[in-house]
Amino acid sequence: MFSLKSNRPELEISIGVGNWAKPLLQNNPDIDDVICCNAPWHNKQNCFYPANSPKTFLTGLFYVLFSRESHAISKRRFSHGIDVLGSRQGSWLLRKAKIRNRYGVKGYAGGDKWCQKFITYKNDRNVISANLKFADFLGINPTTEARPRIYLTKQELVEGKNVWTNTDGKIRRIVIAPGGGFEEKCWGNNNYTELVSKLSQVTAHEIIIVGSKEDSSRISLPSSKKIKNLCGKTSLRKTASVIKNADLVINNSSVAMHLAGTFSIPSITLLGGFYDNASLHHKQWGYPESLVLGKETNVGINKITEVDEVLSEVEAMMKRKIMN
Repeated sequence: MFSLKSNRPELEISIGVGNWAKPLLQNNPDIDDVICCNAPWHNKQNCFYPANSPKTFLTGLFYVLFSRESHAISKRRFSHGIDVLGSRQGSWLLRKAKIRNRYGVKGYAGGDKWCQKFITYKNDRNVISANLKFADFLGINPTTEARPRIYLTKQELVEGKNVWTNTDGKIRRIVIAPGGGFEEKCWGNNNYTELVSKLSQVTAHEIIIVGSKEDSSRISLPSSKKIKNLCGKTSLRKTASVIKNADLVINNSSVAMHLAGTFSIPSITLLGGFYDNASLHHKQWGYPESLVLGKETNVGINKITEVDEVLSEVEAMMKRKIMN
Protein backbone atom coordinates (compact mmCIF):
# COMPACT_ATOMS: atom_id res chain seq x y z
CA MET A 1 0.00 0.00 0.00
CA PHE A 2 2.96 2.33 0.65
CA SER A 3 3.89 2.62 -3.04
CA LEU A 4 0.29 3.44 -4.02
CA LYS A 5 -0.37 6.12 -1.43
CA SER A 6 3.03 7.79 -1.66
CA ASN A 7 2.73 8.13 -5.43
CA ARG A 8 -1.00 8.79 -5.67
CA PRO A 9 -2.07 10.50 -2.42
CA GLU A 10 -5.48 11.27 -3.88
CA LEU A 11 -6.39 7.57 -3.93
CA GLU A 12 -8.74 6.26 -1.26
CA ILE A 13 -7.36 2.87 -0.28
CA SER A 14 -9.26 0.21 1.65
CA ILE A 15 -7.92 -3.22 2.53
CA GLY A 16 -9.95 -6.31 3.37
CA VAL A 17 -8.48 -8.69 5.94
CA GLY A 18 -9.61 -11.28 8.47
CA ASN A 19 -10.37 -10.14 11.99
CA TRP A 20 -7.16 -11.70 13.33
CA ALA A 21 -5.00 -9.44 11.13
CA LYS A 22 -6.75 -6.11 11.74
CA PRO A 23 -4.54 -5.11 14.71
CA LEU A 24 -1.46 -5.20 12.47
CA LEU A 25 -2.94 -2.40 10.33
CA GLN A 26 -3.54 0.05 13.16
CA ASN A 27 -1.86 3.47 12.74
CA ASN A 28 -1.02 2.69 9.11
CA PRO A 29 -0.90 6.01 7.22
CA ASP A 30 -0.99 4.29 3.83
CA ILE A 31 -4.52 2.91 4.31
CA ASP A 32 -7.77 4.85 4.61
CA ASP A 33 -9.98 2.02 5.80
CA VAL A 34 -9.78 -1.58 6.99
CA ILE A 35 -12.66 -3.84 5.94
CA CYS A 36 -13.63 -7.11 7.61
CA CYS A 37 -13.21 -9.88 5.06
CA ASN A 38 -13.22 -13.26 6.80
CA ALA A 39 -13.29 -15.16 3.54
CA PRO A 40 -13.64 -18.96 3.90
CA TRP A 41 -11.06 -19.90 1.28
CA HIS A 42 -7.25 -20.14 1.29
CA ASN A 43 -7.41 -19.00 4.91
CA LYS A 44 -6.47 -21.21 7.85
CA GLN A 45 -8.59 -19.09 10.21
CA ASN A 46 -11.88 -19.61 8.35
CA CYS A 47 -11.36 -22.37 5.79
CA PHE A 48 -11.96 -25.77 7.36
CA TYR A 49 -11.78 -27.87 4.19
CA PRO A 50 -9.14 -28.48 1.49
CA ALA A 51 -8.65 -25.48 -0.81
CA ASN A 52 -10.15 -27.09 -3.91
CA SER A 53 -12.78 -29.28 -2.28
CA PRO A 54 -16.53 -29.06 -3.12
CA LYS A 55 -17.25 -27.88 0.44
CA THR A 56 -14.82 -24.97 0.10
CA PHE A 57 -16.41 -24.15 -3.27
CA LEU A 58 -19.88 -24.04 -1.74
CA THR A 59 -18.94 -22.12 1.41
CA GLY A 60 -17.03 -19.61 -0.71
CA LEU A 61 -19.96 -19.15 -3.08
CA PHE A 62 -22.35 -18.70 -0.14
CA TYR A 63 -20.02 -16.10 1.38
CA VAL A 64 -19.81 -14.12 -1.87
CA LEU A 65 -23.57 -14.19 -2.51
CA PHE A 66 -25.09 -13.89 0.93
CA SER A 67 -22.64 -12.80 3.65
CA ARG A 68 -22.97 -9.47 5.40
CA GLU A 69 -19.34 -8.73 4.66
CA SER A 70 -19.85 -9.25 0.94
CA HIS A 71 -22.91 -6.99 0.94
CA ALA A 72 -20.99 -4.33 2.87
CA ILE A 73 -18.19 -4.38 0.28
CA SER A 74 -20.74 -4.06 -2.55
CA LYS A 75 -22.23 -0.95 -0.99
CA ARG A 76 -18.89 0.85 -1.12
CA ARG A 77 -18.90 1.10 -4.93
CA PHE A 78 -15.18 0.67 -5.38
CA SER A 79 -13.76 1.47 -8.82
CA HIS A 80 -10.73 -0.85 -8.58
CA GLY A 81 -10.19 -4.14 -6.79
CA ILE A 82 -7.09 -6.29 -6.32
CA ASP A 83 -7.20 -9.96 -5.38
CA VAL A 84 -3.56 -10.48 -4.34
CA LEU A 85 -4.05 -14.24 -3.98
CA GLY A 86 -5.55 -14.88 -7.37
CA SER A 87 -8.46 -17.17 -6.49
CA ARG A 88 -11.79 -17.89 -8.15
CA GLN A 89 -13.67 -16.84 -5.04
CA GLY A 90 -11.73 -13.60 -4.74
CA SER A 91 -12.61 -12.67 -8.31
CA TRP A 92 -16.25 -13.58 -7.67
CA LEU A 93 -16.25 -11.25 -4.67
CA LEU A 94 -14.94 -8.38 -6.81
CA ARG A 95 -17.58 -9.09 -9.46
CA LYS A 96 -20.35 -9.28 -6.86
CA ALA A 97 -19.25 -5.83 -5.67
CA LYS A 98 -19.58 -4.56 -9.28
CA ILE A 99 -15.98 -3.42 -9.34
CA ARG A 100 -15.18 -2.51 -12.95
CA ASN A 101 -11.41 -2.77 -12.78
CA ARG A 102 -10.48 -6.15 -11.32
CA TYR A 103 -6.86 -7.24 -10.96
CA GLY A 104 -5.73 -10.74 -10.03
CA VAL A 105 -3.13 -13.47 -10.49
CA LYS A 106 -2.86 -15.96 -13.33
CA GLY A 107 -1.58 -19.46 -12.72
CA TYR A 108 -2.29 -19.94 -9.00
CA ALA A 109 -5.93 -20.54 -8.05
CA GLY A 110 -7.90 -19.82 -11.20
CA GLY A 111 -9.25 -16.32 -10.68
CA ASP A 112 -7.66 -14.53 -13.63
CA LYS A 113 -10.45 -15.24 -16.14
CA TRP A 114 -12.74 -12.80 -14.29
CA CYS A 115 -10.11 -10.04 -14.16
CA GLN A 116 -9.31 -7.26 -16.61
CA LYS A 117 -5.59 -7.46 -15.80
CA PHE A 118 -3.40 -9.87 -13.89
CA ILE A 119 0.16 -10.66 -12.90
CA THR A 120 1.54 -14.11 -13.61
CA TYR A 121 2.31 -16.43 -10.72
CA LYS A 122 5.87 -17.76 -10.57
CA ASN A 123 6.75 -20.17 -7.79
CA ASP A 124 10.35 -18.94 -7.62
CA ARG A 125 9.46 -15.26 -7.20
CA ASN A 126 9.05 -13.47 -3.88
CA VAL A 127 5.36 -13.02 -3.16
CA ILE A 128 5.65 -9.44 -1.85
CA SER A 129 7.77 -8.37 -4.81
CA ALA A 130 5.20 -9.91 -7.15
CA ASN A 131 2.31 -8.07 -5.47
CA LEU A 132 4.08 -4.74 -5.87
CA LYS A 133 3.61 -5.20 -9.62
CA PHE A 134 -0.10 -4.46 -9.19
CA ALA A 135 0.97 -0.81 -8.89
CA ASP A 136 1.93 -0.90 -12.58
CA PHE A 137 -1.75 -1.20 -13.48
CA LEU A 138 -2.34 2.18 -11.82
CA GLY A 139 0.54 3.85 -13.62
CA ILE A 140 2.85 3.69 -10.61
CA ASN A 141 6.44 2.48 -10.63
CA PRO A 142 6.91 0.99 -7.13
CA THR A 143 10.27 1.64 -5.51
CA THR A 144 9.49 0.57 -1.94
CA GLU A 145 11.31 -2.34 -0.30
CA ALA A 146 9.44 -5.63 -0.44
CA ARG A 147 8.60 -5.93 3.25
CA PRO A 148 5.46 -5.73 5.38
CA ARG A 149 4.95 -2.53 7.37
CA ILE A 150 3.71 -2.37 10.95
CA TYR A 151 3.50 1.01 12.68
CA LEU A 152 4.04 0.51 16.41
CA THR A 153 3.48 3.34 18.85
CA LYS A 154 6.23 4.62 21.16
CA GLN A 155 4.47 2.96 24.10
CA GLU A 156 4.27 -0.36 22.27
CA LEU A 157 7.96 -0.18 21.44
CA VAL A 158 8.83 0.43 25.08
CA GLU A 159 6.57 -2.41 26.25
CA GLY A 160 8.19 -4.83 23.83
CA LYS A 161 11.65 -3.80 24.95
CA ASN A 162 10.79 -4.09 28.64
CA VAL A 163 9.73 -7.72 28.24
CA TRP A 164 13.42 -8.56 27.86
CA THR A 165 15.44 -8.56 31.08
CA ASN A 166 18.94 -8.62 29.61
CA THR A 167 20.81 -5.37 29.01
CA ASP A 168 24.15 -7.06 28.37
CA GLY A 169 24.89 -6.66 24.67
CA LYS A 170 26.82 -9.92 24.62
CA ILE A 171 23.75 -11.93 25.65
CA ARG A 172 21.49 -12.40 22.65
CA ARG A 173 17.71 -12.31 22.67
CA ILE A 174 16.06 -15.23 20.91
CA VAL A 175 12.33 -15.50 20.15
CA ILE A 176 10.93 -18.96 19.47
CA ALA A 177 7.48 -19.25 17.87
CA PRO A 178 6.43 -22.93 17.76
CA GLY A 179 2.88 -22.33 16.50
CA GLY A 180 1.49 -22.83 13.01
CA GLY A 181 -1.74 -23.29 11.14
CA PHE A 182 -1.29 -26.91 10.03
CA GLU A 183 0.64 -29.55 11.96
CA GLU A 184 2.10 -31.18 8.86
CA LYS A 185 3.71 -27.86 7.91
CA CYS A 186 5.32 -27.39 11.34
CA TRP A 187 8.75 -28.58 12.46
CA GLY A 188 7.23 -30.40 15.44
CA ASN A 189 6.66 -29.84 19.16
CA ASN A 190 9.22 -32.45 20.20
CA ASN A 191 11.87 -30.82 18.04
CA TYR A 192 11.17 -27.42 19.55
CA THR A 193 11.26 -28.90 23.06
CA GLU A 194 14.69 -30.42 22.41
CA LEU A 195 15.93 -27.23 20.77
CA VAL A 196 14.90 -25.00 23.69
CA SER A 197 16.40 -27.44 26.20
CA LYS A 198 19.74 -27.55 24.41
CA LEU A 199 19.82 -23.80 23.81
CA SER A 200 19.30 -23.18 27.50
CA GLN A 201 22.17 -25.56 28.35
CA VAL A 202 24.81 -24.48 25.84
CA THR A 203 24.23 -20.73 25.62
CA ALA A 204 23.63 -17.79 27.93
CA HIS A 205 21.11 -16.27 25.56
CA GLU A 206 17.69 -15.15 26.79
CA ILE A 207 14.78 -17.04 25.22
CA ILE A 208 11.17 -15.93 24.92
CA ILE A 209 8.43 -18.22 23.60
CA VAL A 210 5.58 -16.44 21.77
CA GLY A 211 2.30 -17.58 20.30
CA SER A 212 -1.35 -18.12 21.08
CA LYS A 213 -2.76 -19.61 24.27
CA GLU A 214 -2.98 -22.95 22.46
CA ASP A 215 0.75 -22.80 21.75
CA SER A 216 1.70 -22.54 25.44
CA SER A 217 1.78 -26.31 25.87
CA ARG A 218 3.63 -27.11 22.66
CA ILE A 219 7.03 -27.04 24.36
CA SER A 220 7.94 -28.78 27.62
CA LEU A 221 10.12 -26.06 29.07
CA PRO A 222 13.04 -26.74 31.38
CA SER A 223 13.25 -24.75 34.60
CA SER A 224 15.46 -21.81 33.71
CA LYS A 225 15.55 -18.08 34.42
CA LYS A 226 16.71 -17.61 30.85
CA ILE A 227 13.39 -18.79 29.41
CA LYS A 228 10.09 -16.95 29.47
CA ASN A 229 6.82 -18.34 28.04
CA LEU A 230 4.55 -15.53 26.81
CA CYS A 231 2.17 -17.69 24.75
CA GLY A 232 -1.35 -16.34 25.15
CA LYS A 233 -0.09 -13.43 27.26
CA THR A 234 0.66 -10.85 24.55
CA SER A 235 -1.41 -9.28 21.80
CA LEU A 236 -0.31 -9.64 18.19
CA ARG A 237 1.05 -6.10 18.21
CA LYS A 238 2.97 -6.63 21.45
CA THR A 239 4.38 -9.85 20.01
CA ALA A 240 5.54 -7.78 17.03
CA SER A 241 7.26 -5.36 19.43
CA VAL A 242 8.94 -8.22 21.32
CA ILE A 243 10.27 -9.52 18.00
CA LYS A 244 11.47 -6.06 16.95
CA ASN A 245 13.68 -6.04 20.07
CA ALA A 246 15.05 -9.55 19.43
CA ASP A 247 18.33 -10.61 17.83
CA LEU A 248 16.97 -13.81 16.28
CA VAL A 249 13.59 -15.45 15.67
CA ILE A 250 13.14 -19.21 15.24
CA ASN A 251 9.76 -20.23 13.83
CA ASN A 252 7.65 -22.39 11.58
CA SER A 253 6.40 -20.98 8.31
CA SER A 254 4.02 -18.62 10.10
CA VAL A 255 3.24 -14.99 10.86
CA ALA A 256 6.32 -14.83 13.14
CA MET A 257 8.54 -15.17 10.07
CA HIS A 258 6.90 -12.08 8.56
CA LEU A 259 7.00 -10.11 11.81
CA ALA A 260 10.75 -10.71 11.86
CA GLY A 261 10.98 -9.70 8.20
CA THR A 262 9.06 -6.51 8.90
CA PHE A 263 11.81 -5.28 11.21
CA SER A 264 14.76 -6.92 9.37
CA ILE A 265 15.40 -9.27 12.30
CA PRO A 266 17.32 -12.44 11.30
CA SER A 267 15.12 -15.53 11.43
CA ILE A 268 15.38 -19.28 10.99
CA THR A 269 12.25 -20.84 9.51
CA LEU A 270 11.99 -24.58 10.14
CA LEU A 271 9.80 -26.46 7.68
CA GLY A 272 7.81 -29.59 8.40
CA GLY A 273 7.53 -32.68 6.25
CA PHE A 274 4.85 -31.11 4.04
CA TYR A 275 7.46 -29.02 2.22
CA ASP A 276 9.86 -30.57 -0.30
CA ASN A 277 12.05 -27.58 -1.16
CA ALA A 278 13.35 -25.18 1.48
CA SER A 279 15.25 -23.09 -1.06
CA LEU A 280 12.11 -22.51 -3.09
CA HIS A 281 10.19 -21.57 0.06
CA HIS A 282 12.85 -18.96 0.81
CA LYS A 283 12.54 -17.51 -2.69
CA GLN A 284 8.77 -17.21 -2.28
CA TRP A 285 8.47 -16.05 1.33
CA GLY A 286 11.91 -15.30 2.75
CA TYR A 287 13.85 -12.11 3.44
CA PRO A 288 17.54 -11.28 2.80
CA GLU A 289 18.49 -11.83 6.46
CA SER A 290 16.39 -14.98 6.91
CA LEU A 291 17.26 -18.65 6.61
CA VAL A 292 14.84 -21.44 5.68
CA LEU A 293 15.73 -25.04 6.61
CA GLY A 294 14.01 -28.22 5.57
CA LYS A 295 13.92 -30.93 2.95
CA GLU A 296 15.57 -30.44 -0.45
CA THR A 297 14.24 -33.46 -2.30
CA ASN A 298 15.64 -32.20 -5.61
CA VAL A 299 19.17 -32.85 -4.28
CA GLY A 300 18.38 -35.94 -2.22
CA ILE A 301 17.73 -34.35 1.20
CA ASN A 302 14.52 -36.11 2.22
CA LYS A 303 14.43 -35.47 5.97
CA ILE A 304 13.52 -32.38 7.91
CA THR A 305 16.28 -30.51 9.72
CA GLU A 306 17.81 -32.06 12.85
CA VAL A 307 17.99 -30.13 16.13
CA ASP A 308 21.80 -30.09 16.17
CA GLU A 309 21.83 -28.58 12.67
CA VAL A 310 19.64 -25.75 13.93
CA LEU A 311 21.95 -25.19 16.91
CA SER A 312 24.91 -24.87 14.53
CA GLU A 313 23.03 -22.30 12.45
CA VAL A 314 22.04 -20.33 15.56
CA GLU A 315 25.67 -20.18 16.66
CA ALA A 316 26.79 -19.06 13.20
CA MET A 317 24.12 -16.35 12.97
CA MET A 318 24.95 -15.04 16.42
CA LYS A 319 28.64 -14.80 15.52
CA ARG A 320 27.79 -12.87 12.35
CA LYS A 321 25.62 -10.48 14.35
CA ILE A 322 28.42 -9.86 16.88
CA MET A 323 30.85 -9.18 14.05
CA ASN A 324 28.45 -6.76 12.41
